[in-house]
Amino acid sequence: MISIAVAIVIYNKKVSDSITYKNLRVIEDNKVVVLIVDNSECDMGNEEYCGKNGIRYLSMKGNAGLSKAYNAAVDASLDKDILVLLDDDTEVTEEYFKSLEKAAEARRSADIFAPIIYGQDGVIYSPNEYNFLKNRLITSPDQEVRQEHFNAIGSCLAIRMRIFKNYRFNEKLFVDQVDQNFFCDQRRLGAEFAKLDVQIVQHFHQREATLTPEAGWGRLRQRIVDIMRQTRLIGGIKIRILGYIKCCGLGVQIGKKSKSVMVVSKAVALSTKLVFIEQ
Repeated sequence: MISIAVAIVIYNKKVSDSITYKNLRVIEDNKVVVLIVDNSECDMGNEEYCGKNGIRYLSMKGNAGLSKAYNAAVDASLDKDILVLLDDDTEVTEEYFKSLEKAAEARRSADIFAPIIYGQDGVIYSPNEYNFLKNRLITSPDQEVRQEHFNAIGSCLAIRMRIFKNYRFNEKLFVDQVDQNFFCDQRRLGAEFAKLDVQIVQHFHQREATLTPEAGWGRLRQRIVDIMRQTRLIGGIKIRILGYIKCCGLGVQIGKKSKSVMVVSKAVALSTKLVFIEQ
């Protein structure tokens, strides 16, 4: 039988309030081992809660970033066959695990499994086909995703532990480009990807109907830093220029959504700085 570890990365939230954890609790046929990786910046009482409820708990001593949280989950799950990565606001279902177990048995050569993930706006965001400027989204769950371009978001990824024999997530990246860089690496290393025949709903904070300038810039700033860091990992002035264009475009997008010219100007200023200076 395939052994599965599930890591839920919690950020500034009580475990008991996590949509993901609530869904896992009601799954009857739950053969998975749950690990809470706490990236919270303040004490939410999660260690005490997990202790009382027999849940594995790992504190990152503040927000250490997604890559470090994922690596901590990897190191804590080396005795398992598969590691499932989850955000704290994912509508994960029992069907997901049944589909994963079936696919993992049927496709022994597949290394990484990704379900169909819908945003709260009804758009399929994962898996998709990688493009540095803008990923190509699929429009139907049945649509093929080519192996040489396979890309997906980090939440709900199921990864065979053999991938991590000589690999870890790049800790130079904090949040937004962690999954993108992971797939770039795995495509280059020849990993085999599989799409799971199951659909999941993910709540994306940046896609909420309303967005304040403060919230928009707070998330966008880190995204710009991560994008420009990834351009240096990929290498070449062409990629760095494309990164600059992408960051400025995101500034316009978030500026329009938050109705703030200041967000646009800050995005352009920071992007210009990071073309020349690594942060």
